[in-house]
Amino acid sequence: MKRFDKKGMMVIPNPIKEKAGQRANVIVLKELYCPNGHNLINSRSKFNGHPGILVKVKQADNQGLVALSPIYGDKSRIALDIDLKTGDIAELICPECDTTLLQYAPCSCGANLVAFFLTRDSHFSDCVGICNRVDCVYSHIIESGEMMSGSMQDIL
Repeated sequence: MKRFDKKGMMVIPNPIKEKAGQRANVIVLKELYCPNGHNLINSRSKFNGHPGILVKVKQADNQGLVALSPIYGDKSRIALDIDLKTGDIAELICPECDTTLLQYAPCSCGANLVAFFLTRDSHFSDCVGICNRVDCVYSHIIESGEMMSGSMQDIL
């Protein structure tokens, strides 16, 4: 690599630019369960080739199915038969058994984090927490009791 360019300016490598072409590690959720052990991953919708997360959503008098991207950090969603309104708080329900998904912590936006369990055992030490406010970007994954915080980027 050259130390100076044609104008005599020093060339300093940009580590961000060098990493831009490299593929980052991507987390794809393959299994997520309601408190009763029903798998919420469903092939009715696909996100970048991966089956989506299917949940029933209830807001005021409206309810319908919403498919969420299983790719951690992806903001994609498909509202199948409900119009979601930004800022509204939604009740998330298992489409199989109609059980409301458990809320386990407050979100910084004032809504609540809802637990999507990584195993059928329904332990809060292995779950994905997603805010139930439409378009809130906060979420995190807890695996074996350790939290990996991040943003699902408009998961709902």
